[in-house]
Amino acid sequence: MVTLTLTLTLTLTLTFNFQGHNFMELVFHDVICSLSASLDLVGVTEVHHGKRVALMAASIAKKLGWDEETELGMLYAGMLHDCGVSNTEEHNHLLSELEWEDVQAHCVRGYRYLSDCPVFERYAPWILYHHTHWNVLKDLNLREEDKLAANLIFMADRIDFLQADYVNFDRHDSDILLEKGHIMEKIKNLRDTFFAPQLVDVFLEMGNKESFWLVMDSAYINDSVRVYAPFSKHKTASFPMLMSIATLFSKVIDAKSHYTKEHSKYVAVLARYLAKKMGLGKEEQQHIELAGMLHDLGKLRVPDYILNKPTPLSESERACMLRHSFDTMQILKSVFPHTKIAEWAGYHHENVIGDGYPFRLKGAELDLGARIVAVADVFQALVQNRPYRGSLNLQKIKAIMDDMVLNGKLDKNIVAILEQNHESCYHLAQSPVLIQPLDSAA
Repeated sequence: MVTLTLTLTLTLTLTFNFQGHNFMELVFHDVICSLSASLDLVGVTEVHHGKRVALMAASIAKKLGWDEETELGMLYAGMLHDCGVSNTEEHNHLLSELEWEDVQAHCVRGYRYLSDCPVFERYAPWILYHHTHWNVLKDLNLREEDKLAANLIFMADRIDFLQADYVNFDRHDSDILLEKGHIMEKIKNLRDTFFAPQLVDVFLEMGNKESFWLVMDSAYINDSVRVYAPFSKHKTASFPMLMSIATLFSKVIDAKSHYTKEHSKYVAVLARYLAKKMGLGKEEQQHIELAGMLHDLGKLRVPDYILNKPTPLSESERACMLRHSFDTMQILKSVFPHTKIAEWAGYHHENVIGDGYPFRLKGAELDLGARIVAVADVFQALVQNRPYRGSLNLQKIKAIMDDMVLNGKLDKNIVAILEQNHESCYHLAQSPVLIQPLDSAA
């Protein structure tokens, strides 16, 4: 038996402090669960994949005698393991093939995203090698605990691939309890080649229990994951740490289409600049920046061909697009409770006259933060190349936005501020450089 000892710093609550007062309090466990939920949107038809992988990995780690901190790490890494997957084509490979060409591409992307996010960077090597066969992985120059952790995620991921057709518990003709023996036999046949022998042996022992499979029922899975929340510890975190998590979200979002590369980041920076020019306080500026960074999270659910379509959308395609800001808001409610961040992100397609979507809000129902994010989103989209047109110059952008103001689509005061600072805004819509440095407190 191998006992893993890792120096993971995991938290139940993240408290963000500025100048002696709290910025907000977040449940770290909920942040990761919400990110996992957004990753599941990529598949649309296959929800809870991340959570199922996470539960299997954590339970096998516990059976192996790995310490509690590592067990929790396996849960979180399991939920994050596919953060390198944004497009539906790549996700379809995950669900339809045991292996495929270029499988490593999403592992490398996920490794890069997590490496850049301090709170998750410990998981990065596990994600990099989570599709590497054991007969190759065991000889690599890595710590033994990292090899086993990566391979455990790989095994749990492929177990879930094999059970994908049988996880609908409403269908009596596809009961996982009737098929678990076949799945176990397939994994057993990959012992020593794909998967480490000790991992396979523990899985085969645990897989004999019906409860191992039933705990992943969609009716119970969120409660099963929530059991782990009290195991985390409290930790004080700064705004830069929160922004690094939001940036991880945004990278997954913007990788969905090459036309929207870094769109979220530029909207965030521009929205914060406009908030400052409108006289909002530092805390509100930070909230608006976060809303801008995450406003398109729901687009993970939109199929790639719709986002990249160079011609007008059909009625059904537009209906699919109309829900993305609603999905954004629903996910972010659990990430940022007791703030307006979810609303400001989710309302970015609403407008003053009430014919926006998906809530059809109007007038006083849209506060300044929501209006700022909407203006920043429109302006950056006009600056950026899109599948149906190229980048527009300032003169054309001004004409379009002035017309939108006249038609009640955008707030006239915010657009006026933008036009008074049009050169700075045009620069920020194409550059990640911030107008003011992020808070440096750790």
